[in-house]
Amino acid sequence: MVSRTVNNFLWAATLGVAALSSCGTNDKGSDASTDSSKSGETAVTDSATYYEQNILSNPKSPDPYLERASWHLRNGRFTEGLNDLNLGIGADTTYGPAWFAKADALFKMKNFEESIKHLDICLDYAPENTDCKLKRAQIYILLNKFEEALELINDALRINDQLHEAYYMKSVIYKENGVSDKALSSLQTAVEVNPNFFDGFISLGMEYLQLNDPIAIEYFNSAIALRPRSVEARYNLAMFYQQQDHNSSKENLNKSLAIYEEILEIDSMNASAAFNSGFIHLEFLQDYSEAEWWFGQAIEKLPYYHQAFFNRGLCRHSQDKFTEALEDYEEALRLKPDYTQAALAKSKVLEDMGQ
Repeated sequence: MVSRTVNNFLWAATLGVAALSSCGTNDKGSDASTDSSKSGETAVTDSATYYEQNILSNPKSPDPYLERASWHLRNGRFTEGLNDLNLGIGADTTYGPAWFAKADALFKMKNFEESIKHLDICLDYAPENTDCKLKRAQIYILLNKFEEALELINDALRINDQLHEAYYMKSVIYKENGVSDKALSSLQTAVEVNPNFFDGFISLGMEYLQLNDPIAIEYFNSAIALRPRSVEARYNLAMFYQQQDHNSSKENLNKSLAIYEEILEIDSMNASAAFNSGFIHLEFLQDYSEAEWWFGQAIEKLPYYHQAFFNRGLCRHSQDKFTEALEDYEEALRLKPDYTQAALAKSKVLEDMGQ
């Protein structure tokens, strides 16, 4: 069974193990310019004509086939993409990027057995290919075969010690085995090697958030600097402020509320930001009217949000709005019949109503 840590920690990040869009080649797909150097014609670079011209000009090289495969795959043409990857492999059966590209495509299509087979062939033909080593290590991690994964990761680092993905994957392995200090050290190395590694900063922030260490703020802010409209980084930062001690000052709560409002400006349908704003007003500020409004906002954004109905019921109950509170508790129970807290709250409001 794949552990929760691996699922959340590994797949929450987009590991930069040579994304298929590059395939070890110069991908022209996102370039809107034209190329008039072939046969005196003008071909849009994101077109069949462009890729066909590249192949005709260099039919024995695997690179043009990989470029066209990438174009097909990112446009959802999987059969055509795989056919081109096969042509690339046929052009040079020892070319590691071609085997990796096909293995990666098969992996994304959830054909894991074939993906593993192609990665193993890649490692036979191109033992220095770090992309294949890391992708194979990634699969070993999912299978909880950490020793095998670590061996491949270290092999890759011996070839190139600047692979931030490798350090990130090592952190996953160390975390799974309870070696927290090495997990943190590996993550820090990953962001040192690649200061633009967004997922590395998020992971570091989450680790220190769990430790309630203020350095988490620095890592989440670094992630925001890299992606200014990141809801994920802001949400985690708001949660850090929200979990602080609020007995002496409400400053951190106000920071948290301000960040949730920023999130809603970026993503107006973010029910979690609205819910957490309501929770702060209910739990910490005891402002039941404001909390009721925020839980209502969460419900508008996510009509089956049973926790929001329950919490709005608490707000209404606290304001002696017994009928409205009863309606909210009943809706929470309709959405989640085994919701014990809502059942108990319903009994209490019925008692208060004299029923």
